[in-house]
Amino acid sequence: MNEKQTDKVGEKIVPIFFACDDNFVKYTIVSLTSIIKNSSKDRVYKVYVLHAGISEMMKVQVLELENDIFKIEFVDVKKHLYLLGKNLPLRDYYSKTTYFRMFIAEIFPEYDKAIYIDSDTVVLGDLSELFDTDLKGNLVGACHEQVMLQTGVFGNYVENVLGINRNNYFNAGVLLINCALFRKERIMEQFIKLLGEYNFVVTQDQDYLNVICCNKVLWLSNSWNVEVYGDIPVKEDDMKIIHYIMVSKPWHYHDCKFKKYFWQYAENTSVYKNILLELNSYTDEQRSR
Repeated sequence: MNEKQTDKVGEKIVPIFFACDDNFVKYTIVSLTSIIKNSSKDRVYKVYVLHAGISEMMKVQVLELENDIFKIEFVDVKKHLYLLGKNLPLRDYYSKTTYFRMFIAEIFPEYDKAIYIDSDTVVLGDLSELFDTDLKGNLVGACHEQVMLQTGVFGNYVENVLGINRNNYFNAGVLLINCALFRKERIMEQFIKLLGEYNFVVTQDQDYLNVICCNKVLWLSNSWNVEVYGDIPVKEDDMKIIHYIMVSKPWHYHDCKFKKYFWQYAENTSVYKNILLELNSYTDEQRSR
């Protein structure tokens, strides 16, 4: 193991990465609150928030979550984003922050392995357990994408456009990344090359990641990425990470499934009132759109 992945007292560090902007960082706070609550107290965690502009006020609120075993650092990735050019494929509610996970292995050579997690999540399990998973030479550990499995038009897209069987397509909102292998196989270079050849506009970098990592995926139990979509393939008692994908946002919909888990952590944060205000001010027109 890389020596830098061990802290000064010899505890194995668990590196956790988020990517967000100033509007979405309040959900990062909720997700991080749930992680801290449910993680092993025998480990040390380093949390990195990748961004291209977060206000000092919001940074202060995030940093309030630090404790003896959880340390938080903000990393501005604007210069890395600039290298990819101005024409990154974007669609609907996606922003350029979705591409930030591609930079992790290159920006942080001290890590051989890392966790990436979307901000629209709550974590009910212990992330050190996920981190300790043996990747067995695969590029990523990930869960099957339920949207592609359960909705024909998206499954057809994956198979006809990407050339990947819908049963072998993963959701990139929770990833265990083999950073050492990413660097060895020059995944960032492959990504940049693909950007110049193809314009995948359905799930942006998730599509590119699936193409690049095809046949090099360790399939994790779906309990590590329970997408709130369609039929849930995991018993509620077994859920370790809940992922509020697409229109299943508890801060936009009063009837969102599994909303109780989100709100039980949100109400204990400094951003609770702001999130509640967003829910109550979100219009029916916005929901319909």
